[in-house]
Amino acid sequence: MTDHMVQIAVVFNVITKEKESSVCVPNGSNVISKVGMIYTFYGSGDVIVECNVQPNTDLPSLPRVGVEFHVNKSMDQVKWYGRGPFECYPDRKQAAHVGLYKQNVLDLHVPYTVPGESSGRADVRWLSLENNDGLGIFVSIYGMSPPMQMNASYYTTLELDRAAHNEELVKGDNIEVHLDHKHMGLGGDDSWSPCVHEEYLVPPVPYSFSLRLCPITKAVSCNDIYAAQFPI
Repeated sequence: MTDHMVQIAVVFNVITKEKESSVCVPNGSNVISKVGMIYTFYGSGDVIVECNVQPNTDLPSLPRVGVEFHVNKSMDQVKWYGRGPFECYPDRKQAAHVGLYKQNVLDLHVPYTVPGESSGRADVRWLSLENNDGLGIFVSIYGMSPPMQMNASYYTTLELDRAAHNEELVKGDNIEVHLDHKHMGLGGDDSWSPCVHEEYLVPPVPYSFSLRLCPITKAVSCNDIYAAQFPI
């Protein structure tokens, strides 16, 4: 880290369009959440992102709380330190062991007959997205933030909702990445009680978490970057 930095603070109000939204907030407000983001840019190329999310307390359980971003399709080599190697979620992860894994974005996708949320990896400490030359981006949890839920896909969440069958899916122009501080469980323990257990729900309460991002080359070790945590 260098002594030279720039800090930018942004606040968002997340609102719904009454005619298009299925979200019903009893108090009548169309503001369903307030999100505060602080970006700290360092001369080294590192970026620290501090996120503070304040959902409307009248909302039902949330599907996820985290960040979404997009990267170029060429950055399709994913490495991560977390649970794997196969798909796993907060309530379905006991058989997935924590380790260092690598897969192509295409291979992360699970071709369910009816498309939906898939290809997640639980308890991720860090991940990298690289091209064939080893150039890319490193992202890790930062400070006191717990491990995150990771997902990288050629298919956007909107596309997964649109398609009725896997063969109808259309790849996007880039790779959509989700890094979730909180993610609802899948439920479906059996065919007669598909609800998510209460301990795996995400209640509408305030959440705070931080991420670290930095550019990487083939010569850089992601483990070394993660071990060299910046002072808070």
